[in-house]
Amino acid sequence: MQTMDDILGSGVPSALVHDEGGAEGVLLGDTLARLAEHMAHALECSECCVYEYLPERNALRAQALWSRVLTARDVDWVGDVHQLDDVPGFERVVKDRKVLCSYPDDEADKATAGFETMEYWGELATIWAPIVYGDRVLGMLELTEKERDRRFGPADERLAGQMAALAGVALHNAQLSRAAGERNRQLTALIDASRAMTSTLDLDELLQVVCRQAALALDAAASYIYSYDADADAMVWLAEYQSDPSHTFEEPLGTVYPIDDLPQDQAVVRARQAIEVRVDDPHIDADMLVQMREWGEQSSLMVPLAVGGTVVGALEVSEISYPRHFTEQETALCVALGEQAAVAIHNAELYRRLQEQKETIELQATIDGLTNLVNHRHFWDRLRSEVARAQRYDQPLSLLMLDLDDFKRVNDRFGHLVGDDLLRGVGHALRTQVRQGVDCAARYGGEEFAVILPSTRSELAGGDVDGAVTTAERIRAAVAALQSPVDEAGWSGVTVSIGVATLPLHADTAEELVTRADQALYWAKARGKDTVAVYGSG
Repeated sequence: MQTMDDILGSGVPSALVHDEGGAEGVLLGDTLARLAEHMAHALECSECCVYEYLPERNALRAQALWSRVLTARDVDWVGDVHQLDDVPGFERVVKDRKVLCSYPDDEADKATAGFETMEYWGELATIWAPIVYGDRVLGMLELTEKERDRRFGPADERLAGQMAALAGVALHNAQLSRAAGERNRQLTALIDASRAMTSTLDLDELLQVVCRQAALALDAAASYIYSYDADADAMVWLAEYQSDPSHTFEEPLGTVYPIDDLPQDQAVVRARQAIEVRVDDPHIDADMLVQMREWGEQSSLMVPLAVGGTVVGALEVSEISYPRHFTEQETALCVALGEQAAVAIHNAELYRRLQEQKETIELQATIDGLTNLVNHRHFWDRLRSEVARAQRYDQPLSLLMLDLDDFKRVNDRFGHLVGDDLLRGVGHALRTQVRQGVDCAARYGGEEFAVILPSTRSELAGGDVDGAVTTAERIRAAVAALQSPVDEAGWSGVTVSIGVATLPLHADTAEELVTRADQALYWAKARGKDTVAVYGSG
């Protein structure tokens, strides 16, 4: 199999085509390559190139080239887009629809690159003919002689015009096929986007899906989603998609932009309709032009995201390579995507709120409202779970049972509101003295509390004090140090008695562990209160 290096300069006639992808692109490329070869033979030229006119870019793109001897420059040329403003000869052919000839000795030698001479390309004679179908210019035909001196006559010009007409039929049919393929692609993209948007209720994931699908559906370089904060009259940047990941911005997601600083966004939100802006628009807002240049955008299409007649945000697709004009069909597609996205985002937001409410309710069902410690029911669920874990991995598990000493006297003398303040203080003291995310402090009931200490023993062999007793002593000291909730001289402080038991040393089940720790608490009370007792220490 021949490689490109084998073909280049080998003297073997060869063709190059611009690869557009898909079956339509392959068919167009093959057709134009064959036409280029036949046209070169008909005029006995060394080379023939077929260009397609891109009116929205005021440019020509080299679609296919046949040459007796291909060069590396030819490879680079095919597929390139050439602005008519840069190549006066090209512009005259397209705008005036005239067949033109060019030679190296012309005073205005611009050749095919505009700023390179025919000598640079090794060209001895060139003839250009506009490719016209109906009343539209579809492209340009270029025939070049590189092997001998030559002057094209009227008969050559007529023949070039006739061959350009044949190329016009081919380009017209190809454009019809391309348009049908584009409609199918857009319809497929709309269906794919709809499926993708309904595949998740995670808001962050959904925003990324919408951005990606919008950019892919319109074959755009980038896409962005903003939410509209009506209270602040501002746009909040929520998500983006870049076909080129290296294209980044200094501002992070979440940046808030006052809508008065964004002419396009303001028009979309106020008018509730799609707005397109391009840098080549002579009537573009001056501030908008500055912003687009700062963001590296050549054109932008923005559509509103509305739910129930209320604008909640905007979807934007942008092009960075040229001032693209989005067709009516592309704008309609973007609007349809925006409508789907608005509903999907609204549903995702509702789902997130419901999940947050559910989590709040579930949290409230496990938390004691007064002390913010876990409640009695959740304590037992957690204890049984920790017992099973400790037995599975052969780890110790300690339990502290606590009871405020003479708490009834506080309620009787100072009232239940003061008693509640005291219980809140005890809850805070417990939270500050246990390991966050490991231990579990609970309000067992009334003035009784409990602390689950995973992977913690009460005492080591030899009588050395280990974590459970140390933690209990810290808690006892923290409770004793609580400030008086009342401004009265009769306040004598509050103390706590604590019982300690450990699995498997003192118990084998959750119920036995609570019973043993409760027994140790009874011994602590019997010793005079404000003390810590370990089960089995009598």
